[in-house]
Amino acid sequence: MTFPYEKLTVALLSDLHPRARDILQRRFGLQEQEPETLEAIGQSHGITRERVRQIVEDGLREVKEAASRKKEQEKLDAIFQRFLLALRESGNVKRQDLLVQEVGTPKIENHIIFLLHLGDQFHRHKETEYVHPFWASKKEIAEISPGLLEAICSYLQDRKAPLEFEELAKVHGVHEGEKLHPRTLASLLEISKLVARTHNGKWGLREWPEVYPKGMRDKAYVVLHDAGRPLHFVEVAKLIERLQEVLAEQSASWRKRVVLPQTVHNELIKDSRFVLVGRGTYALEEWGFKPGTVKDVIKEILRENNKAMTKEEIVQKTLAQRQVKESTILLNLQDKTCFLREGEGYYCIGE
Repeated sequence: MTFPYEKLTVALLSDLHPRARDILQRRFGLQEQEPETLEAIGQSHGITRERVRQIVEDGLREVKEAASRKKEQEKLDAIFQRFLLALRESGNVKRQDLLVQEVGTPKIENHIIFLLHLGDQFHRHKETEYVHPFWASKKEIAEISPGLLEAICSYLQDRKAPLEFEELAKVHGVHEGEKLHPRTLASLLEISKLVARTHNGKWGLREWPEVYPKGMRDKAYVVLHDAGRPLHFVEVAKLIERLQEVLAEQSASWRKRVVLPQTVHNELIKDSRFVLVGRGTYALEEWGFKPGTVKDVIKEILRENNKAMTKEEIVQKTLAQRQVKESTILLNLQDKTCFLREGEGYYCIGE
């Protein structure tokens, strides 16, 4: 069913005083222009912003009263039912732009928002630094949403890793003794400006690279993190291409970039998160891989052990850090400026 949003707003405003009608049209952007601020409207009419706010409130009240006495009320009630249905299907709360897409199109967004303001059953929460503007069909949900999202952000910060929705639901699915519907919690996560969904469906803080990979290095981090093992830079490049395809499917804001293996190789070299562990093969530093040459790795192994080690022990621990031949490790051990041989086959760091 197609709802005549634009025609209805024109009809509802037709009986208003010309000045009140102009102010409402400009405040909500109902004539194919962007909504204007109270300050801008006040300056053009020679009145204060507070007076403009009062006229907007009085105008909305007058439109509601007039609608109840006119044939438009039946159309308005049908539209309200459509809005309520969309909100209920989303757990009685929804981000404003997503609600507009659900009940109409972005082209008539301002008309939909105007009509939402006419329904006493709809509760709006304005945009802040932390949340997108959203609407709720239950006032209590609108009131608890910011605090609940703050608690979710703190929980994610403590966990330091993206989580499955089910885990978040277990911890934050109850608020003040009241159980939240999973759809409500899912809608609240979409409202947050600080939380976002990863390419593989988990939820985390938007500032994390695995949640919002901004550049080639972050994307390389994501694919290595997902793989959980060292990868050659050519394979990393291929996986980045696949990642970009998934991100583009999730959001039109993501752009596919050309991924050249050599470019990936150059970016990995520059970032301390990545450790070169073999010929063109990289691992994540957070996995416990030590940066540097094979010789540097041997030094660090001996330093951590704090005593001389056998050749076999050194080889075993070095191979866990680097994809090299055993002969390469033994050749490095022969450097007497770095390593001293003690007793029968034991080595320590040279002074």
